[in-house]
Amino acid sequence: MNQDQPLLLKVQDLRRHYTLPRESLLRAPGRLPVLDGVSFELEVGGALGLVGASGSGKSTLARLLMALERPDGGRVELLGRDLHALSPHELRDARRQIAIVFQDPAGALDPRMTVERSVGEPLELLERMPRPMRRERVLEMLEAVGLTAADLDRYPHQFSGGQRQRIAIARALVTRPRLMIADEPVSALDMSVQAQVLNLLQDLRRRFGMGLLLISHDLAVVAQLCEQLAVLEAGRIVRQGPVEELLGAH
Repeated sequence: MNQDQPLLLKVQDLRRHYTLPRESLLRAPGRLPVLDGVSFELEVGGALGLVGASGSGKSTLARLLMALERPDGGRVELLGRDLHALSPHELRDARRQIAIVFQDPAGALDPRMTVERSVGEPLELLERMPRPMRRERVLEMLEAVGLTAADLDRYPHQFSGGQRQRIAIARALVTRPRLMIADEPVSALDMSVQAQVLNLLQDLRRRFGMGLLLISHDLAVVAQLCEQLAVLEAGRIVRQGPVEELLGAH
């Protein structure tokens, strides 16, 4: 890596706990540690798979990386800037650089919005882009994920699950982010569609030069998309390194 170029993502000693319901008026409420000193790095254009079982802290980590929650300790740096130290205006600008693709594409798309409105909404909210320019960018992203101009005025229920995930990916990419966070992006899809979506993600990452943080419980998915792997257990990273080395040990 070029030493003059900052890391795309640097996570240092990230900690998060949740307060448990108070069991007694005489005792302070308990604390449930969810992330306990998580650290990792992602280079510009790199791909890191974060693997863990349910309850290991993966979803909490994703929310902290998007600055949707504040950590109880540690830092999240995007291109050298601590996300949780930014002003609201600076944070809005930084969020243009981060995209997230969720497990359930139906939940990520408003059923009342056309594809054009849904995919273009981040441009309206984050960039205040005029509608003609938004429509042009939306069409560019739809074509990048294998859809066409004929799909602009359709609604999510008119598409298959795999097509809806493609629309969700187009929405995530429309601000041309530097980092894509994919949270179990194919686990809700049929096996026959999963490979298509994974190949699409790989092609888009290379085409747009994005970094990828893939959150998954499926080692096969991580092996297909990522060069680096981190294993999360009970809020801690217990193994980390090149995918080939870690998976070759199993």
